[in-house]
Amino acid sequence: MFVVKRLGKNGMWSAVSLIDQNGSFRGEAKFETRDEAEEYMAEYLKRMKSRQRISPEGYGEIKVFDESKQDKEKSKPSSKGKKKAH
Repeated sequence: MFVVKRLGKNGMWSAVSLIDQNGSFRGEAKFETRDEAEEYMAEYLKRMKSRQRISPEGYGEIKVFDESKQDKEKSKPSSKGKKKAH
């Protein structure tokens, strides 16, 4: 799963809105392939051109993230914080 995200002023990356051809909001911009995500990112930047401002600190920057790698890392069992029974 690939997600188009924007860097916010708080330093956190958050998913941009998925807007269809009719201008309707369809949730977060998540895609099955990197190509689809990059295509949407280009279209999103065209639409938001007049509103989009990237500060010198990088706020407003937009990137594609591969969420499938993070999901695999999250699903690994961790032994941290678990106590062994005696």
